[in-house]
Amino acid sequence: MELIYQSQNSQQTLREAIEEYHRYLTHIGRKILTDSSDAENPVWLYHDATHAIFGHDTTIEGEATLDFWVFFGSDFSWKVLWEYQQIPEIKELSRAVVGQLGISFIPKLYWRNRKALWQVIKNTRKMHKKWPFEPPTEFLDRTLADLRQEFGITLLTSEQRTPSQVTHFDYSIVSA
Repeated sequence: MELIYQSQNSQQTLREAIEEYHRYLTHIGRKILTDSSDAENPVWLYHDATHAIFGHDTTIEGEATLDFWVFFGSDFSWKVLWEYQQIPEIKELSRAVVGQLGISFIPKLYWRNRKALWQVIKNTRKMHKKWPFEPPTEFLDRTLADLRQEFGITLLTSEQRTPSQVTHFDYSIVSA
């Protein structure tokens, strides 16, 4: 499923792209996970914004590729990533992945998708500056095309995003 925010020159605002991402989650039967109103760090907003700005879906392969965008192309903080890993749904999902696919699956996943991951590394080296993992609120009302131009973000093409092998996984742990 091609999403509008996956187009390099999308005229959606970041807010609209996150809304499209949420509609996509609903369409595929997944829960939209949100931050509590008193959250010090709205990690779900940060996470969803990375899907929108870097143009990825929620397949396991898409999430793995997004990991590389975050590590190499953003100014993430280990503290916020640690908080993300402590979210009960993320802990459950991690346990489910290992339980269903085995501990050796993770390195195999990265190996199978090495071409896309290498392309992400090359693209992040060409960025003008790193994406702020905790984007300022005013970014929500700027277009993706404008933000991508400012940061020098070049998305993977549809062909580059398409994995050589799709992982079949029971997402019921995060399904609506």
